[in-house]
Amino acid sequence: MSQSLSPAQFTTYLLDLDGVVYRGALLLPGAAEFVAWADESGHKVVFVSNNSFATVAEVTEKLARLGAPRPEGRVVTAGSATADAVAARFPGGSVYALANESLAVVLRSAGLRVIADEEPERPTPDAVVVGLDRGLTYPRLRRALRAVLGGAALYAVNRDPRLPIEDGFEPGTGSLVAAVEYSSGQRAELIGKPAPGILLQAMRLAGATPTETLVVGDGLSLDIVAGHVAGATTALVLSGLTNAAEAEAATGDRRPELVYDNLAGLLAAATTSAPADAQG
Repeated sequence: MSQSLSPAQFTTYLLDLDGVVYRGALLLPGAAEFVAWADESGHKVVFVSNNSFATVAEVTEKLARLGAPRPEGRVVTAGSATADAVAARFPGGSVYALANESLAVVLRSAGLRVIADEEPERPTPDAVVVGLDRGLTYPRLRRALRAVLGGAALYAVNRDPRLPIEDGFEPGTGSLVAAVEYSSGQRAELIGKPAPGILLQAMRLAGATPTETLVVGDGLSLDIVAGHVAGATTALVLSGLTNAAEAEAATGDRRPELVYDNLAGLLAAATTSAPADAQG
């Protein structure tokens, strides 16, 4: 990890949400204070959600309810990015969504027709989109498989293996994606992290370049890899998916430049002249 890098030298911070800003319904230490400091000191913040179980409006409302300052107009989600990608390839097309209703709302808002479970399986939809499906059933998984075997394009909102919540973890979207990929023999087109597209979209929203951007996340194979592929500098926080030993052992694109316990630690480093406060 770099000992000469200060987080204050960046103009823009892209903050992952689950495990960084909050866990479930719990705002994590330093989250509100870090965003307030960034706003007051002229830096830019964009909240980047890799999840598919909420619309941009729902994520914005949750951030406001938990006490994150002024989230309006600076939330980017993998769900909306996926809807845009599918709509660009299949304008007005049909989609089977192995996901919660919130993603179906996002897909419909992009002009796509979301197929209901009670509709006939034929004709085959243009695409199957896999997000987080907390109402997953075997018949729904079977229907997604048959659609892909029938020629539907397969999209994954993300490959998150697990989702940090207040008292531990629950299975993430990646577990569902793996089931469809394994059973169908098809590889899904990935939209969310570790693909860099969602971060590049967030940079465009902020009017920032990669060299002036710090990507802050809790997942080595997700946030840190995506940040490096996007050309940005990365900071890992240990409040979510990754522990200190895993961070220290990381190599290549999985190795972050900076590591902190949480956003409170990142804020402390940004507001002092001692960037060596970063661990490692």
